[in-house]
Amino acid sequence: MSLVRFVHSADIHLDSPLKGLEKYESAPVDRIREATRIAFTNLISFCIDEEVDLLLISGDLFDGDLKDFKAGLFLTDQLKRLSKALIPTVIIRGNHDAEAKMTKKIHWPNLVHQLNVKKPETITFRDLGIAIHGQGYAERDVLEDMTQAYPDPISGMFNIGMLHTALQGRDGHAAYAPTSVEKLRSKGYDYWALGHVHKREVVETQPPIIFPGNIQGRHAREIGPKGVTLVSIEDNQVISMTEYFPDVVRWDHCHVDLSDARNEGDLYHALRHVINKAEEQADGRLLACRITLEGATELHTDLVSRQEEWAYGIRAEMTDSDGDIWIEKIRFNTQAKVDMEALRDQDNPLGGVLRTLEQLKTNDENRDDILNCLTTINTKLPPRYKQWADALNLNDPAQLNELLSGIEQSIIPKLLQEAGDS
Repeated sequence: MSLVRFVHSADIHLDSPLKGLEKYESAPVDRIREATRIAFTNLISFCIDEEVDLLLISGDLFDGDLKDFKAGLFLTDQLKRLSKALIPTVIIRGNHDAEAKMTKKIHWPNLVHQLNVKKPETITFRDLGIAIHGQGYAERDVLEDMTQAYPDPISGMFNIGMLHTALQGRDGHAAYAPTSVEKLRSKGYDYWALGHVHKREVVETQPPIIFPGNIQGRHAREIGPKGVTLVSIEDNQVISMTEYFPDVVRWDHCHVDLSDARNEGDLYHALRHVINKAEEQADGRLLACRITLEGATELHTDLVSRQEEWAYGIRAEMTDSDGDIWIEKIRFNTQAKVDMEALRDQDNPLGGVLRTLEQLKTNDENRDDILNCLTTINTKLPPRYKQWADALNLNDPAQLNELLSGIEQSIIPKLLQEAGDS
């Protein structure tokens, strides 16, 4: 059999609303909101330019129900480009697609196949020697293992399973359509085209079980390159898997170590070094960057007391960058250059406060009291807050520790000054 190539994509999330973006000053809102469409256009162009034989989309074309038909029309226009190039597309619905009532009215172009949501379906491409098995979501919360009803592989063909799943759980993703590598392997398919997890992961190589990730990072938790997997097969064997990145905005976290910084010039030098690396990795895309200043530094007291001025200065410094960059947020996470153990051991108000904060971080009972208070506050916040990229995740112990450490480092300079004045 001759060489056959297909593209495995997932989690397009066209017109993702990117809640909370407007709260950031000078945010390139329009460019970021258009990013999912441009990334999808890039994906379609890639398939055409590479003359691939097939495109797979493993769920979540959309981010939920549509406000109007504009996104649907955009989608069909792009898929028509593939149809005109005689490239078939196979789609399954994911948890977000299942909510989208308006998308059920979409008239799919020729050569576009959406798999059944009521039971597993098989589509064969005899000319390619490929059989595709899968089932989409009929509702958002699919909590059973769908794969057990998937059909047996077709002998003599390259069998692909399409599934929107978190397997046995992935951080940050609801545990929909739970299953295991062992169960997938037992089906006897040659490739599993998974979706739902937004970070690329090669779960298994024999057979390949792949999360390609989403095609465009949508906020500061989805950092790094975002793309699809181009798979080449020959004689019913995978001979190569390569990545292509259609994303147009590259999110990144830039951690700037200020341990050796003694003045403003040192800070900007350290910042520029880190930003330059991030710009190189962005490969000419818009770099949406979250900056975290960290390390035990002599500048800590000044940084804590003048955060707004420092933030303005850093943003102004970055306007001279040769790259295309937007500073999404600046986090001040430095520490005072002091002997913390010695300060805690002091028999004075400063030592007492620091010992109390340390107990809050290490004592489970105290942590539970704090979590209960935060949970009460969290329930009173508007629902949209919880969808922001920087929303506090009460299930993440690391975030609570970071919150307590931030309080500690914020008050140390003030307490030290008061101790010195007394």
